[in-house]
Amino acid sequence: MYNISKIHRNEGSNEAVVYCNDEIYHITTRDLETLGIIENDTADEYTVIALNEASQRLLCIKKAFDYLSYGDLSKKQLRDKLSRKFSKELSFDVAQLMVERGYINDSRLAERYTETFYEFKNMGLNKIRNELYRRGISKEDIDNALEKYESEDQNERILEFIKKKYDITLLDDVKYRRKVYAGALRAGFNGSDIGDVLRNFESE
Repeated sequence: MYNISKIHRNEGSNEAVVYCNDEIYHITTRDLETLGIIENDTADEYTVIALNEASQRLLCIKKAFDYLSYGDLSKKQLRDKLSRKFSKELSFDVAQLMVERGYINDSRLAERYTETFYEFKNMGLNKIRNELYRRGISKEDIDNALEKYESEDQNERILEFIKKKYDITLLDDVKYRRKVYAGALRAGFNGSDIGDVLRNFESE
């Protein structure tokens, strides 16, 4: 059996320190209440295992806040980062906790990313969709974030992209025009829209 010699609750935080035999466990006060342990009580091996798990959980929560302090992350991004140091199950649970507490909001994050990519980086909608997907945003959140932009005419944006990246005086050359087309396609613009813009150059 193990002896719980001392329990200290940190003022102003949700942490507690449990002294058990020669070990010290830093856990959340919520886990302390769940375990139901008190000072000068005895604990069996299952309680000690639970203390170890609770201690790892607190470390994982602190690491999650550390990652989030550097910038917004999607739930999947945070989970992937945490899983490099903690078990996948614990990483998933803590990432979900961050969502429930409002520290992660994939829907809001998708909207901010979309606005930045669309307004300031002039990315095509297809590339924006891929960038959001790569960051672990769900299809539903991506669709909602892109919805207000999908009805907009993209030709002016394509024209701006071409003028910025390429020499429009060379567009009479078929090979160069194909190069421009491929570049605009990689930037995420729709192929038929790119074709319309390039045909306008030909007619002019």
